[in-house]
Amino acid sequence: MAIRRTDMPHRWLPLVLSLSALLLVGAVLAGWLLGVEVLVRGAPNRAAMVPSTAITFGLLFSGLLIHLQRQPLRGAVLACAAIAAGVALTNSIVIQLGGGGLDVLAETRAPSDRMSPGTIAGLIVAALGLAGLCSARLCRAEVPVLSAMAGLSGIVAVLFVHNFHRGSPLALPFVEAMSIYTALCLLIFFAALLLVALDPSAERQRRARPARS
Repeated sequence: MAIRRTDMPHRWLPLVLSLSALLLVGAVLAGWLLGVEVLVRGAPNRAAMVPSTAITFGLLFSGLLIHLQRQPLRGAVLACAAIAAGVALTNSIVIQLGGGGLDVLAETRAPSDRMSPGTIAGLIVAALGLAGLCSARLCRAEVPVLSAMAGLSGIVAVLFVHNFHRGSPLALPFVEAMSIYTALCLLIFFAALLLVALDPSAERQRRARPARS
């Protein structure tokens, strides 16, 4: 993979973060396929990262890696962002209608294992930030930076105050079904997105690009 050179001394950090997160997502999906509980929830009685969440993160981090290429395919990045947002929005509708979301076919899924409202919100913000990297208009509006900062602020607050064990009195209702793996992936994505959005060479490219999209 040809990675675009930047002025950032930490230009490899978003790449390393994205690849690490993809390994984690792959391990979660392997856990669902093989029935290994520790790979999907980390510890007994903790919320699990459901397959649809893992797939959505796979799309988001893949889109970020595509954007880091020397000649990024804007259409592919936008497709990753759009599909990721579509999965999250579909889950939000299905779950509100009383279903288990897109994960009802997972045989080892507990009834409480689902994509939480907090996860859905985080994924939609992440998808918006990813899409913003490919749009001059959204970049000028600082959408990627604002998405990254909002996401980081929210997930850091969740990590500090939320108990990730199911049914715990200290669990926040908005993120009660969120897995610790999901929280870590959101933290990694928003940190990587912020690094990419603040890339000074990318800023020069945006200013030189004609005002379109």
